[in-house]
Amino acid sequence: MKRSVFNYLAEIIRDYPNTSKYISDRRQEIIYRHQEEVDENIGGGRQQGKRDESGEKMVITLAMDKRLRVLEEHAHAVEKCLKKCATYEGVGLLDQITYDIIYELYITDLQRYSLEGVAMECHLSVRQARNRREAFFEELAKELGIKTS
Repeated sequence: MKRSVFNYLAEIIRDYPNTSKYISDRRQEIIYRHQEEVDENIGGGRQQGKRDESGEKMVITLAMDKRLRVLEEHAHAVEKCLKKCATYEGVGLLDQITYDIIYELYITDLQRYSLEGVAMECHLSVRQARNRREAFFEELAKELGIKTS
């Protein structure tokens, strides 16, 4: 796997605990966007038959916002991969030990161990821990549709 892809996936995993807040903030930003009222009525009087389309525009904007879609996609992909590991649905190296490795290295607020320390805690060699991490990253890349080679 290319180093740049690896680093990108690692950042997605590190951001996973905060992703729901990012999604909520982005939705609020879209819904309550500052909009200046433009008065197109030059000449006085009231405009007849004017429809308020702000709700429709907001729904369309929520559905089409690229940043919001990407955040939701990332959160769903990481969640799905973690669930595969935690519930033993994974194949091969995706199991509870892989979940523990990923959680300790990327998700926990206070990282206590390096890869070597996590390997010792899980009673694995460093190479086995690295292979499990690589398998998780490959699965995440597949979920996100990212080419790894």
